[in-house]
Amino acid sequence: AEIGRIAAETVHRWPLQGLTAIHRHGRIAPGENIVLVVAASTHRQAAFEAANFLMDYLKSRAPFWKKEHLADGSQGSWVDAK
Repeated sequence: AEIGRIAAETVHRWPLQGLTAIHRHGRIAPGENIVLVVAASTHRQAAFEAANFLMDYLKSRAPFWKKEHLADGSQGSWVDAK
């Protein structure tokens, strides 16, 4: 719901023909791809700015909870948003 709201705001702020955001969940190993943001626009700068805006949101304010699982199998701590 929250990601949908920020995606709608992104489409409202930039002249986009399309916007897709995919964020994986579950156990993800270090180095694996986690997020994909695709913005389509007739103007590349608008697409770049919109994708950057959404990516920054996902990295800093999105309501995700991450818990580290260490190489030795033990569980680490919860990771705060950056």
